[in-house]
Amino acid sequence: MKCKIKPIFLLLMFALCIYKKTNAQGSLTSRTVAAHKATSKVAVDGLLEENDWRTAAVADSFINKWPTDSGKAKLQTEVRILYDESFIYFGIRAETSDKDLVIQSLKRDINPYYSDGVSVVLDPSGKNTSGYTFGVNAAGAQMEGIVQVNSDSFDWDTKWYSASKRGKGYWTAELAIPFKSFRFPKDLQQWGINFIRNDMSNNCFSTWNQVPIQFFGANLNCLGKIILADGAPRVKSNNAFIPYVSAKMDQDENKNFTSTLNAGIDAKIALSSSLNLDATINPDFSQVDVDRQIINLERFSVLLPERRTFFLENSDLFSNIGLSDAATPFVSRKIGLTDDGRIVPIIAGLRLTGNVNPSLRIGLMNIQSAKKYGQLPQNYTVAAFDHKIFQRSNIRGIFTNRQEIASNNGKQNNDQSFNRVAGTELNLLSNNTKFNGRLGYYQSFNPNNLRSSGFGLASIGYTDPKLNISAGWNQVNTNFIADVGFTPRLYNYDAARDTTVRIGYNNYNAGVDYSLYPKSKKILNSLTYSIKANQYYTTSNKFIEFDGLTSLDFLFANRSEAFASWSQSSVNLPFATTIFAETGSLRKAKYDFGFFTIKYLSNFLRPFSWGISVDHGGYYNGRRTSFTGNIKYRRQPWGNFGVDFTYNDITLNGINIHPFIVSPTIEFAFTNNLFWTTFLQYNTQVRNFNLNSRIQWRFKPASDIYLVYADNYFTNGFITKGRSLVFKISYWLN
Repeated sequence: MKCKIKPIFLLLMFALCIYKKTNAQGSLTSRTVAAHKATSKVAVDGLLEENDWRTAAVADSFINKWPTDSGKAKLQTEVRILYDESFIYFGIRAETSDKDLVIQSLKRDINPYYSDGVSVVLDPSGKNTSGYTFGVNAAGAQMEGIVQVNSDSFDWDTKWYSASKRGKGYWTAELAIPFKSFRFPKDLQQWGINFIRNDMSNNCFSTWNQVPIQFFGANLNCLGKIILADGAPRVKSNNAFIPYVSAKMDQDENKNFTSTLNAGIDAKIALSSSLNLDATINPDFSQVDVDRQIINLERFSVLLPERRTFFLENSDLFSNIGLSDAATPFVSRKIGLTDDGRIVPIIAGLRLTGNVNPSLRIGLMNIQSAKKYGQLPQNYTVAAFDHKIFQRSNIRGIFTNRQEIASNNGKQNNDQSFNRVAGTELNLLSNNTKFNGRLGYYQSFNPNNLRSSGFGLASIGYTDPKLNISAGWNQVNTNFIADVGFTPRLYNYDAARDTTVRIGYNNYNAGVDYSLYPKSKKILNSLTYSIKANQYYTTSNKFIEFDGLTSLDFLFANRSEAFASWSQSSVNLPFATTIFAETGSLRKAKYDFGFFTIKYLSNFLRPFSWGISVDHGGYYNGRRTSFTGNIKYRRQPWGNFGVDFTYNDITLNGINIHPFIVSPTIEFAFTNNLFWTTFLQYNTQVRNFNLNSRIQWRFKPASDIYLVYADNYFTNGFITKGRSLVFKISYWLN
């Protein structure tokens, strides 16, 4: 790989100098609370009446987080903490005003930060790289998720208990979280912790430990400490088994019916207090939300999010490596799914994740898929590590292997029999979290020992409440093939020869965001001005593309938002390229075009809200006007009704087309445990109309009954493509 070594070393040395300079500048506010064991049983009823609550450790004096990050919160929150050998308990008392509370839904995990509620963020390893969050809204709806440094995912699920009650001028809640529901190092008595209060009636957030306004509320670098003063818990049994049975009826486009009965099991086995082995046999993901379709206006593939629960816990170990918009060594959606979303059966899988010690976290995954769609069975192995260095920095590494399993006659495609990727990267973050640097290299290994098969990256950045500056470089070489990764820009379609060609490239990028926060929040909470630029060259230094953007973003005090930008592009197409079949191919040439974007989002905390974004301007050798938006109505707290839409007026090669998608959603939350969701999509680009309707009854914690109906039609004449009805029961045993 012919990298530009000097710039890389300059970036690295600059980042190291920054780290040394800022290492002694002190940290953000660090609060500590010491929790003691309960002397009697705690009833989880939301009332906080046990004597132990009166003497329990208290986390109070919450600090404003947003729209300002200084001063005490207008409405205060108290969180009392107890624990015993089985559970850690949180008793919450949240003050309220005379305004109506905002409850988005009774459903689990739906808009968890946009209802009146309180959540706890836990980092049991104290490593600041991965943690957990649990919370309830004022109507008792639960949320739990995995936290990854400065983001979180609510697709993770585990077993725990909660209850909430309303009072005059306050609401209360109790959370009882089994220690066996998450992983932590043995005998570690000090954990990272924070609490987040969503005061939606006053449109603000507060936290117990201070979190600067530019960071996500659950940021793991902004945690306080909890001391388990009476010793760390001794979890005797930390194993869980989740068997399922399902029955499915299918009708194909020829109206032929088939029925199948299926069964499988997931298991979570604790190898130690902080190492967990997940196993799955014949997994079934029929209850998972369907993918939301898009109209892709780019000439490269897009990546849809992972929704399957087996791949979500500790997923940051495998996925937060590389660059999501350039080259990612591992993407779990490449296992068990084709690029167009068809299901490839998974026979079985194992995943080992957790902490070897407080500084070292590891992950090891092996998945076996079946033969499907003419493809031989595949075995996937992924190994990753994350080692903490200094106070807030780490070294990460990954190895992936896709191995084709020979058929009975021993035939294999030697050119595609395996693909492997290995690499590591250094991530530096100063103690005051303002300066960051990154350096990494990955290598692809293939049967023919292809040269020019590396991927390198380097970046540096600065962040404070007003200013965010970043600059970076990455190089994806021609033969950096990552079969279980994502490298969209590497692959270029040659329409004339009907083939895809890999073109290696260098990317140079930079960006500046400057935010103003008026002292008076009566009208405006913040104003952000941004300039961003991306420039691409082939590895032989031939110009490919330039993308530049300048924008203004207004966030108003009533939570509405207005955005305006100008984008300028210059694209040198290497081949005749087809974006839409109806408009034919764009010829090989250089295209210069620009367009403006305006967007407005109303206050989504109100029962009725809406938003619209309009793009208008040039588009290669033609023009494009695009409308994207949504309309939502909330019948608090039991109903959410909405429509998302995308409409395009596109002219290319003198041919005018109007691809669009309309997607209505209907959600009923009858109780905190019974939900009904219906989702429809009408997509003219792929000429498909689909319906997915799902009833979920959580009859016990982490145990569910699902009834799912799916239907697909061709948009021309509404001819049936196929339909199915699935009944599934899963039960959590531990």
